[in-house]
Amino acid sequence: MLELQENISLKSFNSFGFDVSARYFVELKSVEQFEALHQLIADCDLPVLIIGGGSNLILTNDLNQLVVVNRISGHSISEAEDGTLCVTAGAGEDWHTLVRWTLEQGCYGLENLSLIPGTVGAAPMQNIGAYGVELKDRMLSLEAFDLDTGEKQRFSCEECQFG
Repeated sequence: MLELQENISLKSFNSFGFDVSARYFVELKSVEQFEALHQLIADCDLPVLIIGGGSNLILTNDLNQLVVVNRISGHSISEAEDGTLCVTAGAGEDWHTLVRWTLEQGCYGLENLSLIPGTVGAAPMQNIGAYGVELKDRMLSLEAFDLDTGEKQRFSCEECQFG
């Protein structure tokens, strides 16, 4: 169940620490909460801002919006028939923490992308890259929630149309 809060300070939700408030606020903690979030969005009839770690976010005024903080966590590694390792992670996971975990598991390929601030969910939005490696070079697909329809969709790397 989602806990809708009103007039919440966003100071701890942006890396600049600007003390602005959100009219409505909710933390999304699991994929199972998507249906409730979709209904909440329809009911509140306000613009929606979804944030992760807040590292690329400058808030200068109070927001007359529904602010959703993505806290969906969890990660796993599976092996394909050809021996390829596949990492699955929740969008609310801290990116650098995920990279460190993959290395601890002996799963290599993301190490050049370590220390990039933000969350797993923000990584494809920016096609993060460093030292000759971009996320598009390592990503197979992503699942996203369509705020308009309430449906979950899967996008291949090609469908993401990274530049």
